[in-house]
Order: sequence, then structure tokens, then C-alpha cells
Amino acid sequence: MKGALTPVLTAAGFSVLDERYATDDHVTVIIDAGDCKDPEMMGAHRRNGDSIVVLASEADALKIDNDQIALLSGILTGDLSADAFVRSLRLICSGERVFPPTLAPKRKLPSSSPGNEAWSDGSRLSAREREVLSHLLAGHANKVIARHLGTTEAAVKVHLKNLLRKINVDDRTQAAIWALSNLTDLGDIPRGFV
Repeated sequence: MKGALTPVLTAAGFSVLDERYATDDHVTVIIDAGDCKDPEMMGAHRRNGDSIVVLASEADALKIDNDQIALLSGILTGDLSADAFVRSLRLICSGERVFPPTLAPKRKLPSSSPGNEAWSDGSRLSAREREVLSHLLAGHANKVIARHLGTTEAAVKVHLKNLLRKINVDDRTQAAIWALSNLTDLGDIPRGFV
């Protein structure tokens, strides 16, 4: 795992440490699914204020119980592309929690009727909603999105509300995960806006 991740993370601008050194810095720790069952290790990371991310297969992710999930900042599965992995990790570093859709409760979608077609291709998203979505992938707050788009935070909230409704998710983290899974044409993620 580490050998394959190090070049990807380094190229994305992350610092990769071989060991956890005693420091006051907040870090994101990537562990294997089996490690989240070690209460001593998990407790040490939680006391340090570290974000804990499990890298697991989808099958192993389903075996992690709710008490262990509550302690995690995210679970990333091996089927993610390098780009999706980096984007998910950026979301986690910005304070969001990221989990595979298979862990989310199954949603009962409205019955099929004209106007209730699936949104999996994102074809019904407006250009502005796509812009907001690309900023969500970068982990930007509404205030930052508004500043970059030259609009108000209230307008961003309206676009975000419409976006969440259209893709049938509950929050911005789920929207970002949906975008990683369903859209390949969002272009470059806006960076450097604070």
C-alpha cells in the first residue's frame, strides 16, 4: 500500500512520513482496515487530534462496525482512481468526512416517471451548479466559492440546495463523492482561493 501511495501523494503536494513523530501538528493518518480494531492505536491518534483514514477493499469497509466508523474521518477504497483518492483526501484534510456510498443507508428513489430520470450523468446540472460542485471537490467553503464566482453566499447556498436535490444527496460531502463517481468532465479543480 505505502509504496504505491507515496508517489501519488507526493505528486499531489502531501508530505509523507514513514512514522508518526511526536508533534503538535495535525496530521492525516492512513491505516489498514485491521488497524482500526486496535483501541490503543486509535486512542493515541484521537488524542493527538489526527484525522484517521482507513484504506480498505469495499468488502473490508463493510466489515467495519459503527463504533469504529464513528472514530474515522474517512474510508477510502482501493477502487478509487489516483485522482479520486487525492480529491477525497483533500476533502478529509479540509474537515469533511468521506465514506464509500456502500456504507450509506440505501436510498429509496422515487418511482420512475417522466421527470424522475436518474441523474447519474449530471446532465441536468446547470453550469453554475457544476462550478459549485468543482469547488466542493476542492473543499472550499461557501464564502470562498462566493468570492471566486463573484456572487453572494446566499446565492451559493441556493445553487448548493438545488444541486443536492438534483443528485439526490443530503450534504456537500456526499455531493463531492457523487461527483467523483459520476462526473469526469468537471475540468480542473479551482485551487488557491482562500
